[in-house]
Amino acid sequence: MHVAARARLLLARRPWLYWSVVVAIAALLATSVHQRLGSLDDARQEWGETRQVLVAREPLTPGGPILVDEARLPVAAVSPEALGELPAGARLRHHVARGDVLTTLDVTARPGPAARAEVGTVVVGLTDPLGPYAPIGAPVLIAADGLLLADTATVVDVIDDVVFVAVAADDGPAVAAAAQHGVATLLHLP
Repeated sequence: MHVAARARLLLARRPWLYWSVVVAIAALLATSVHQRLGSLDDARQEWGETRQVLVAREPLTPGGPILVDEARLPVAAVSPEALGELPAGARLRHHVARGDVLTTLDVTARPGPAARAEVGTVVVGLTDPLGPYAPIGAPVLIAADGLLLADTATVVDVIDDVVFVAVAADDGPAVAAAAQHGVATLLHLP
């Protein structure tokens, strides 16, 4: 007789043996899970002091809702600029990936188009026929009369037919002059 057939016959005649094996396996699994949870608690204790921070629930885009979850993370692993709560009237300056901790560099409560601009840039408003289709946060180039005026620029706001772009402070005057004369053009990057 085959070994598997003998084992089935033995277990059929003695059900207490079957249930003893089931209980032993369950006890072994419960012990293993308990040890894993204990080691997880030990690791958390090694973190030391923790801090409540805001974490992006899903990918966030400028101009969209700011959906976040609260999480407790070790102080050593969190930036000092991490937010514990959103300021009133909070707006995103740029795209934030799902799971990222929100910081003061990601969010601003200042009103107006300059609120989304990075430090060290200036915001210039210009009109472009394709401008209203530029998504907020999109990288663009700015040209006028065949010359490149700003090789790094970011769309920070679109209001009606005016596109507000953040450019380096050195490029600001040339872009503003071209915008004033209506010759500034956005060059969209892939």
